[in-house]
Amino acid sequence: WRNADEYPGLAADAPIFGFTDNPNELVIGDRAGRDTLGLYVYDLLQKKISRELFHHDAYDARGLVINRDGKPIGAKFVADTTETVLFDEYDTVLSRLRDQFSDHTVDYVDRSDEGRLVLFRLSNAYDPGVLAVVDGNTDKVTVLAQIRGELPTEAMGLVSPVTYPARDGVKIPAYLTVPPSITSSAEIKDLPFIILPHGGPYARKAKRFDYFAQYFATRGFAVLQMNFRGSAGYGESFEEAGRENWIKMQDDVEDGAKWVVEAGLADPERICIAGWSYGGYAALIGAIKSPERYACAISMAGVTDLQDMITDIKKYRFGSIAAQNFILRGFDSKRAIAENSPVKRAAELKVPLFLAHGEIDARVHFDQFTRMRSALKDSSAPVTYMTFEDEDHYLSNQEHRQEFFRGLDVFLKETVGESEFAQ
Repeated sequence: WRNADEYPGLAADAPIFGFTDNPNELVIGDRAGRDTLGLYVYDLLQKKISRELFHHDAYDARGLVINRDGKPIGAKFVADTTETVLFDEYDTVLSRLRDQFSDHTVDYVDRSDEGRLVLFRLSNAYDPGVLAVVDGNTDKVTVLAQIRGELPTEAMGLVSPVTYPARDGVKIPAYLTVPPSITSSAEIKDLPFIILPHGGPYARKAKRFDYFAQYFATRGFAVLQMNFRGSAGYGESFEEAGRENWIKMQDDVEDGAKWVVEAGLADPERICIAGWSYGGYAALIGAIKSPERYACAISMAGVTDLQDMITDIKKYRFGSIAAQNFILRGFDSKRAIAENSPVKRAAELKVPLFLAHGEIDARVHFDQFTRMRSALKDSSAPVTYMTFEDEDHYLSNQEHRQEFFRGLDVFLKETVGESEFAQ
């Protein structure tokens, strides 16, 4: 072992993506004076960055592709979809595939040793897609398996990238999913809507198949999924703006709900806010702070008590650093943390709520649910509770996932009514 201080330019928090085929060459993430994150080779013998592998001007690098010999052959980043760029001669097959399937996303999965056969996933936001292999010598594509083959493409809602203005003028990128019964842009008006912020919160939404959004679309709801500030992939300044101010992240979500009304897309009486994990937190605090904007709220595995979450994070190794970077730096005082914890303001909730959680959730502990359930006794809002025994953060058990969505069906019909745009 050697002290990290001996390696200039290799920061303690530098993302490490792997090695090249030379064990003395480390592939790290570095901004190199730019706003976005690129992939660079750090030479452990020379103790300096020796070369750039990949750097995109608009999006952060998210991953490294290596072949069986350990040689880096490509990079991954997220634009509207997750994209893989193969370097130099390796990119020719994928480029031809993307030209051939221009309305789909081509995701690199793997390649044969000699590189002739390339395994890839072909999909788009309204089609779960297929797993296929292409022969690089002939460009012949062979489909190996359907992904969620029982979901026909024509029964899914179309997805479009949009932007809307935040209250300070910053453009927030988002994705709009419409019910499959909507076939033209002229029909996108006065729709019942779901505002669906993503989890993380330092993750991001992309134009990919999303079963949560498509569930709502097939029930006749339009869905807005925004990449609020704090979302990853758009560069350091965009992400840091949210990390340093959780209230700004909340405001960006609310501004999306405001925009769909002002743009005439939504029926203002039939807008609900929903989310999973951090998205569940955003749904709860959004409904508490702006009850006039939402007809209902849905929180699955949501954070409800920020101070308790901080305590949980600190139980793990390096937990104090993680708690500081994840939550604490986003608020300027303990009072602000309390004022933005749903459990502390549960009595203010007025709109119908659907609250669900898995009992062995290791990411957002189940006591976040039980604390909120106890606090909601002081609220006049009607609440539907759903818990899942022996279930994790993601509802990995298929039967539980189906039970969750059947429960949502009942809740939506009771609170908002059945949509006339449902098929």
